[in-house]
Amino acid sequence: MRLLVINPNSSPGVTRHIGTAAWRVALPGDEIVVTQADGAPPLIIDEEDARLAEQAVVETVLARGSGVDGIVVASFGDTGAEALRRLVDCPVVGIGHASLLTASALGGPFAIVSFSPAVVPSMQQLVTGYGMEGRLAGIHVVDLPLPEDPGEIQSAVQRALLERCREVAERGECSSIILGGGPLAGLALRLAPSLSLPVIDATMAAVQLQRSLQLFRGNEQAGCHGVT
Repeated sequence: MRLLVINPNSSPGVTRHIGTAAWRVALPGDEIVVTQADGAPPLIIDEEDARLAEQAVVETVLARGSGVDGIVVASFGDTGAEALRRLVDCPVVGIGHASLLTASALGGPFAIVSFSPAVVPSMQQLVTGYGMEGRLAGIHVVDLPLPEDPGEIQSAVQRALLERCREVAERGECSSIILGGGPLAGLALRLAPSLSLPVIDATMAAVQLQRSLQLFRGNEQAGCHGVT
């Protein structure tokens, strides 16, 4: 499986986290190219950030050309995923959608835990857009000063996120927890041993979903052959 995993923000540190998470679920023979959207904001918070990031995602993917079996858009808002689907002929999976599908497959309601109050509106919009608001037990965040470098968000909020996840699990209102946000890629595996509920890493979920999609495409359809 040959995947292009694109970080819709321009933070090299976040891109490294995303790449590490993607490779954690790679199989022998997989080829995973991880890149970021040049010209995008360093962190996607509001609608203007998302607009700029979407444009940067499309331009970056088109400049890169073809040669992959699928594309993973590694922002929790699936920024640019729908635009790419109109342009390329291979599967495009956003990590937000993939994590929601994974939580639904696990059964029961799910909660989302993330790193800032500022991301709550876009996360609520994502859940509603995919018609899964009936399964959402709540969006829970920590409220701490964020580092200037988005790549350092994980280390800055890890302890507080673990405590928030424990609080959510103890309420008994959900069956799984999604860690929401590209900057948190890979963190779920470190938190999971201390929690009583499944913790979903959105990037890993997206790579695994792409693997399933490749099975159904068949060899004759393999490859992203450019733009339409």
